[in-house]
Amino acid sequence: MGSNVDAKTGLYGIIGNPVDHSLSPLLHNAAFEKLKINAHYLAFRVEEPFVVQALESVRALGIKGLNVTIPHKEAAFNAVDEVPEDIDRAIGAINTVVNNDGQLFGYNTDGSGFLTALKEDLSFNPEGKNCLVLGAGGSARAVVFALGRAHADKIWIHNRTKSRSEGLKEYAATYFSGTEIESVISETDLAGETIDLVVNTTSCGMTNDLMPIDLGVLKTRAAVYDLVYSPLETPFLKDAKRLGLPSANGLGMLAAQAALSFELWTGKKEGVRQTMLEALKKWCS
Repeated sequence: MGSNVDAKTGLYGIIGNPVDHSLSPLLHNAAFEKLKINAHYLAFRVEEPFVVQALESVRALGIKGLNVTIPHKEAAFNAVDEVPEDIDRAIGAINTVVNNDGQLFGYNTDGSGFLTALKEDLSFNPEGKNCLVLGAGGSARAVVFALGRAHADKIWIHNRTKSRSEGLKEYAATYFSGTEIESVISETDLAGETIDLVVNTTSCGMTNDLMPIDLGVLKTRAAVYDLVYSPLETPFLKDAKRLGLPSANGLGMLAAQAALSFELWTGKKEGVRQTMLEALKKWCS
């Protein structure tokens, strides 16, 4: 934070649980420093029952902006005053809150950040492709909607709780009539299917060695993207590597969605994402 903190220092942050692993403070503070903006970004661990209170604290304390991560994206959606963008309202989950003089506005930069990462990290274009999304929470919603908007041919949603995957399937299908969307519970249901992309949106690999599915059941050479970035190589990505599948962790998406959040808060865009990527490169070395 340095010695320049004063009564005019703008406060930003991220809420989630867990949140100790978050690299968002690293990225945003690097951008604040580069652009000489008098602001600082912190991580706040918030339990699920207290999401509404956390958002009210943003309003009460004059915190200028907030990111929201697992598992609070849907709860935060219901706690803000307004979600201006149609697509974000459709997703029903937000990852960015802008405090505009006490009015809280919610946005979702995950979908756009995800598509940027697919292009740059895996050279993957979802148009006309068959995609498997693992999970059915707020991050999964953003990914499914991003793939639908990118004109994926088919999307499977795999979740251990059938009602969650079915609910997301039925909801997303009302927006993307040109994309076939299906819910699957057992990975054996995917045997023999042609799958071009597998996306893990769950927290598997973040705090344990569990894998959301066995990639060995796939008959095709799918690209694999794991939204988890801590650890850098999850058991899921290790499995992809062992199988010779092109794969990437969530660092690219993290930087892309963070730069979009930063722009919503500050209006600054030029060089922000590059600054964040450079901070990540130093962190990884």
